[in-house]
Amino acid sequence: MPVHEIDTLVRLLEDPDAVVYGAVASRFMEQGAGSIPYLEKARAHSRDANIRERIETVIRKIHLQDTLQGMQQWLDGKQHNLLEGAYRIAKQTYPDLRLPLLQNTIDDILKDIWVATSDETLPVLNRLNIFNHLFYRTHLYTATADTLNPAYCFINRVLETRCGNGVSLGLLYLHLAQQAGFPMYGVCLPGVFLLAYTSASGEVVCYVNPFKNGIWAGKQEITGYLQQRGFTCRPEYYAPCGNITVIRRLTEYIVHAYEQENNASQVEVYRTFLSLFGNRITHFIED
Repeated sequence: MPVHEIDTLVRLLEDPDAVVYGAVASRFMEQGAGSIPYLEKARAHSRDANIRERIETVIRKIHLQDTLQGMQQWLDGKQHNLLEGAYRIAKQTYPDLRLPLLQNTIDDILKDIWVATSDETLPVLNRLNIFNHLFYRTHLYTATADTLNPAYCFINRVLETRCGNGVSLGLLYLHLAQQAGFPMYGVCLPGVFLLAYTSASGEVVCYVNPFKNGIWAGKQEITGYLQQRGFTCRPEYYAPCGNITVIRRLTEYIVHAYEQENNASQVEVYRTFLSLFGNRITHFIED
């Protein structure tokens, strides 16, 4: 869109006619994120609070559209890298977030893990012990006590504070493990997010709880957990899941956290993200 046309549209945002405003907003939506700098400049120069609010509303809509498109591209892709998926979710709340900056932090941790666990002949539990030592003691990642604070759901905040809730900390742990070559996947039990370390044949060797310093358990302990809480022992609760399901689980948790804060606008935004996942079930909340 030519600059002069953008300037004309910005001026039309001041038109009191709601039909005109709607048409102009739609035109900016069609142009996407590229029009945001012009809108931000117009907002900064406007002395009218109502006009600034109109412009801010358009910016929010364009940003949501852009982040939803990015999430859809990730879902439609073939790799489903967990860091990228978590980045797509976090970018909605942190518009200036950049993936390479997150990757740099991840790479610093991965270097230590690669060196220490490169011997694949090590027994599984030995490799997990080494991984846990590096993750929790060397790099000092820990579980937050403020589990329902939405800030701890976002990957950039987890990397900055080295603190996360059961899902976000587990997602980081899982991404690092996968990048280091560990055959590890998410497991979506109701009420708790675990990881499964699998054999070459795909059988679960053990379950790992990243929120509890990486302690592991067997199927018997999972059954005990389900029975103690009155849940049906469904086969899918024991089975490894894909990374799309992990990102959906994170998004569900974000919605849940914002619901506890009665933050209706953010609940609505992240429910829109959830709608992109279709009918995939992750058992975060038991029926």
